[in-house]
Amino acid sequence: DSVGSLEFGTACVPVGVSRGPSPLTIGMADTIPLAVAFHEIVHSFFRGTDETKCQVKMSGEMMLSFPAGIVAVLANNPNPAKLAFRVRNTQRLNSILPNKQLVSIDNTQSATDSLVLEFSMSALSALLKRQSEQNPSASYFNVEILKYQIKPKPGANSCPFQLVSYWKCETTHTDLKIDYKYNSHAMNSPSPLLNVNVVVPIDGTVKNMQSKPSAQWLAENSRVLWKFTELSQHSENNGVGSLLARLELETGPTSPSTISTQFNCEGTTLSGIDFQLVGPGYRLSLVKRRFISGKYICDGDPKYSSGTPTPPASTVSGDC
Repeated sequence: DSVGSLEFGTACVPVGVSRGPSPLTIGMADTIPLAVAFHEIVHSFFRGTDETKCQVKMSGEMMLSFPAGIVAVLANNPNPAKLAFRVRNTQRLNSILPNKQLVSIDNTQSATDSLVLEFSMSALSALLKRQSEQNPSASYFNVEILKYQIKPKPGANSCPFQLVSYWKCETTHTDLKIDYKYNSHAMNSPSPLLNVNVVVPIDGTVKNMQSKPSAQWLAENSRVLWKFTELSQHSENNGVGSLLARLELETGPTSPSTISTQFNCEGTTLSGIDFQLVGPGYRLSLVKRRFISGKYICDGDPKYSSGTPTPPASTVSGDC
């Protein structure tokens, strides 16, 4: 369920993310440029209108990108500058799992809201040298440094995209309403949700569909699909709205199904943790932050399944 397995791989993936001098020609006296990437994932399960039943699980990983030129610097310098860094805002995390092959926690410099970690320079040098030999043309190497679990907020407060669904299943037609809300408070800084897909499986034979806003009917796998390029606080009605569909059936009635959602978000994180270099010899050239949806699903409220498909608009409250 996490971003990756709890085992750290030693493979490094070339990625061009550094700025400044050529990554292949770093002098012994140069400050070495590093890039850091935070990648997080949120799983959510919405159950009806009761927010306390919403289940949320969030995790993430932090990677460092090293320029290929660091291999020669480490190989030719018997006493390279010690590489250490601080992870801030760790009070928002449930657990942190360092890559013990490479880094260790310095408890003397850590605090309740931050953690200082130091590299084993010999282990780092050996790993980068090995990867350089395997990929001699690579300009950069990515290395997994940390995995972590994020503390969820109460109810649906950790969910950047909140959902409630209502079904009315008749013999000749199915009425569906999905209330949604963009929640900027779930992320560290407000950023648009991108490539938002809402998918609804239908188990009857559909002969016609009316929808608002317009949805696609995917006949090959009997699904209704709504797509948004992006959704944010600058969207219509501050990112709060409803998806409506009436499906006319040849055979019915249908049964309420589990709705699934996909999206990604660039430039921010759910955790709000941050990275800071400790000591000289290195500089931070770039920080990348993103999160994605994992298993992000919604079940309808049973008490509405045979009732009205158009409950009050206040169902998705402004303080979720």
